[in-house]
This record gives sequence, structure tokens and C-alpha cells, in this order.
Amino acid sequence: MREPSRYIALRSFASFLRSHRRALVVVVASFMLADLALSVIPYFIGKFIGALAAHPLQRHDAFVYFWVLVALSSVHDLGWRLSEWLYVRHINPLRFDYESILFQTVIRKPYHYFVDKFTGKVASYTTTLSEELGILLETLCFNYTGEVVSLIAVTAIMASVNWLTGAVFAACLLLMYFTGRLTVRRSTDAEKDFADVKSTKNGKIIDIVGNFVNVKSFQTERVESRLVRSEQAKAIASGRASFFRGMVFWGSMSIVVRHLIWPLTIGLNFWLFLHGRESLAQLTTLLSSVLLFSNFIWEIVWNLSQFNLRMARIEEAHDYLFGDENIIEAQRSRTAPTREPVVFEHTVKLTELSFSYPDGDDEPVLTDVTLELYKGEKVGVVGRSGSGKSTITKLLLGYYDAPPGSLHVDGRDVTSRELAQLISFVPQDTTLFHRTIKENIEYAAEREVSDDEVLTAAERAHAHEFITKIPGGYEALVGERGVKLSAGQRQRIAIARAFLDDKPILVLDEATSALDSESEVLVQTALERLWEGKTVMAIAHRLSTLRNMDRIVVLDAGQITEQGTHAELVAAGGLYARLWQHQSGGFIPSEV
Repeated sequence: MREPSRYIALRSFASFLRSHRRALVVVVASFMLADLALSVIPYFIGKFIGALAAHPLQRHDAFVYFWVLVALSSVHDLGWRLSEWLYVRHINPLRFDYESILFQTVIRKPYHYFVDKFTGKVASYTTTLSEELGILLETLCFNYTGEVVSLIAVTAIMASVNWLTGAVFAACLLLMYFTGRLTVRRSTDAEKDFADVKSTKNGKIIDIVGNFVNVKSFQTERVESRLVRSEQAKAIASGRASFFRGMVFWGSMSIVVRHLIWPLTIGLNFWLFLHGRESLAQLTTLLSSVLLFSNFIWEIVWNLSQFNLRMARIEEAHDYLFGDENIIEAQRSRTAPTREPVVFEHTVKLTELSFSYPDGDDEPVLTDVTLELYKGEKVGVVGRSGSGKSTITKLLLGYYDAPPGSLHVDGRDVTSRELAQLISFVPQDTTLFHRTIKENIEYAAEREVSDDEVLTAAERAHAHEFITKIPGGYEALVGERGVKLSAGQRQRIAIARAFLDDKPILVLDEATSALDSESEVLVQTALERLWEGKTVMAIAHRLSTLRNMDRIVVLDAGQITEQGTHAELVAAGGLYARLWQHQSGGFIPSEV
């Protein structure tokens, strides 16, 4: 298994923060100054006690230290309130900005990225990454800064009491550091394991809920419940291992604090006081510092452990989503295309197009396919399953990148993405967003459309009649993936959408194959309206729907074997004729 680059997610987040470093520096400095006022209080407590214990003529100094202590408390409180306001004003929005970048980076990934991954896990990890980095930023301001200031202040105060105390304290802190590093590493590995198991479990739950139609259709509630329980058992075992490693980490930290720092520092200074080598003020300062240290050291240890566990979850999520890619640097280096928009006036041509799927074994799916589509021409594409029909569609729509030099518009070389800008698409099985009918219809439009335009598109797609009968009409929610609508209704929504996505080329992928006879008639009529004046490429299993096409292209084993009109191909007696003979108005058989 490939080892991801160390802390690539953190480096990516740091790249993002660099463009906001001034605001971040101001906010962090504000928190540090507020915490500094609190951290130096033990020093002035010692001065205050020393003044009280001094000769009566010197007790007026106690009043000075009293007001210093009051002022430090007020400065800390006011400084903290100011820091909170600065954080909310300048830093809190950054976590949402970064979340937007994460989502944009994921959603812009190529088609095969989602094919290769568990989409439930992609969703789970995207959420995990944004939340964990947001918490990390919040913890930096509200916790890490104060703890660093307090630790430095306490160490300095102890050293000011006497150098020996400072040396003992510093040595114990180093021991804590090395002990923590040894124990936290295994805890981090265990947490990475737990993060992976938990995200897989969550992803499967999302997948099951998202496919609830299949669950209900096959009555597999018990099967899916057992699957979830099995995944939960793995999560419990992994979580138990992670928790045990955490206990080892905490126990080792506790030994250093409770059994070394406390007895050594307090015992040493008590001995010095008894032997007249330390004043009451110094002992008080030391005891106050130890008390302050004992209060915040567990926060330091806790945040240190959480930082490592959080980084384990962050790096696991980032590695799954982006690998070693620094998404911020990649975004900054990405330049906008400077090419002129593609204009289609005469022909679209596929020239010696060969293609293998990137996740396959390099076996070609298409081999030397050459096909020319003329402006306004209606072309049907047929072939047995696995002949390459869907692959051509995916290349035309930009799901995959066609090899350079294989796609041309009016003689100009274009990419799959550029060609896709000229195409409207009606798929075989339309899945809708869990949004209103109106929002689903206007989804593909590249501009704001009026209610009248939506209404007109629905009427032309023979969708208006059934929409008005639904409670709520155009504002009715269609349910998860459009489950509240029938297949025929979803297809008519897709056609209405294509009317608004007015492009010169129309690609139809089995647009009527899954419909009943009545729905097919309505959809076919709507399609004929839709393709008026357009160049059409229609893929179909039902050959009868292609009889009136200007030309029919026959694919077999990734190659074009025949082209011509329906009558010409039947008369030729080739593969198309055999398909037509065997089909008898039904679907193409897998073998002929």
C-alpha cells in the first residue's frame, strides 16, 4: 500500500491560510497577549505575598501588587473578548471558504474518479476533512496559543525562582515530550485504522439509505441490518484498540506529571525554604506556578493527543480524496483556458478513435472508430451489449478524455470537454435531485430562466399535464433521485430540461427503452420536437425507433462495421439485418 506524503493535508490547509496570514497573525497575537496577562499572575502573587510578609514599612508595595493583579485579570478578560470578536469577524469564515474549495475540488474530479471510489465514503471523508480542519483552526486560536504562552511563562517564572527548579522542570518537560512521542505514534496509527473503518461503515449506511428502493423492492432490510451490524462490530473493535492506545498515552503523561514534576519541584523548593535558601515569596510563586501548570498541562496533553488523532483522521481522509495533491497549490497553478469557444457549423468528426478505460487492463474498447456527423443529421447507433455504444457517449459528454487529435469540429481539434459544451443529453434512466420539479427542469440551463420558459419547456416535453396534477405542481419535491415520479415522468422532465439546455447537438442514450407503451409514445413525440433543427446521435436497443434516421451506424466489438439507412442495411444482409430479423420489434439480443 502506498504511503501518503506526511501531513500533506496540513500543508494544503497552510497554503490556504497563507493568503489570510495577516488576519490570522492579528487574531493569534491578540489571544496570546490576553493569555500572557493570565500567565504572569503567579509571579505577582509571589510579589504580593512577599510584600505582605515584609517589614510594615514596606507593606505599601502590597497595594501596588494588589492593583496589578486586578488589572491583569481585567486585561485578560477584555483581551479575550476582543480576541473572540476578531476570530468571529476574520477567522471563522475561513473554515467555510475552505469547505467550499474541498467540495469544488471533489465535484470537479473526472468521471472515473467517482467510478473508482465508494461515493458514500467520498461524501463522509469530505465532511470529515472540512470539519476536522475547521476544529483545528478554532483550537489553534482558542487553545494552542494560550497553552504555548502559559508553558513558556511558567518555565520562565520557575527559572526566576532558582535555576535548579527551572532545570528540573525543563528536564521533566523534555521527558514528557519524548514519552509522548513514543506512545502517541501507536495511538495515531490506531486512530487512522479507526477512521478508515468508521468512514467505510458510514459510507455503507449512506449507500444503503440512498438505495432504499432496492432494499424495499427485494425486502432486504434484515440483510442490510446484518451488514451494518457487521461493520459496527469492526468499528467497535477498531475503536477499542484506538482507545487502549490512548489510555497508554495518557497514563505515561500522568506518571511524569504526578510522580515526577510535582514531588521534585515542590519537594526541592520546600527543602530550600527550610534551609533558608528561598523566601516565602519565592515559595509562593513556585506553588502558584505549579498549580497553574497542573491546571493547563492536561489541556496541553489532551490537545496534543487530539492533534495527533485529528491529523490521523485528516490525513486518512485527504489521502483517500486527493492522494498527494496539494489542492490549494494545484488550484493556484491551474490557468483558465484561453482558447476560443468551439462553434459548430458543418461537421463533427471522430477520427481513428481508439480508447481504453483508465481503470481497465488497457484492452481497447474502441478501435480506430471514424465517424462524421453532419449539421442537422439524425444518426442512430446500434450494436450488441459491449460493442462500445456507451463508451462513445461518455467520450462525447466529456466523462473521459478522448486521445488528442481524435475529435474535430469543423476541422478544428477539440477536447472531449470542449465538445461536451455543444451537447444536450437525455439519458436512459434519469435520476433527479431531491428538489422541486421546477429546479430539476431548469438545472441544465446556463442562465437564469423565467417561470414562463420552464412552463413552455414542460409543455413541449408533454410534462405539464402530469405536473399540474401533482400536489404542489412545479414546486413539488420529487423525492430522493426522483422516486416520487414514474420512469416516464422522469424522462419527460429530462426532455424539458434539454429544451432549456439548448445546444446544437443532441445525444440520446436509450431514451425510451425502459418505458411502457403509452409513455414511450409521449416521450418519442417530445423527442421529435426536441431534435428539430439539431444534430442528433441516438443510441438504441429498440431498432424500430431508428427506422426513420438519416443514417444508422452499427458497432461490433468496438469498431464500426456498417453504415447506411435502415433499408440499405437490411438489404445488405449484414449484422444489422440479422439483428433486425431476430429482434421482431423487441430488443437486440446479446448474441446473433
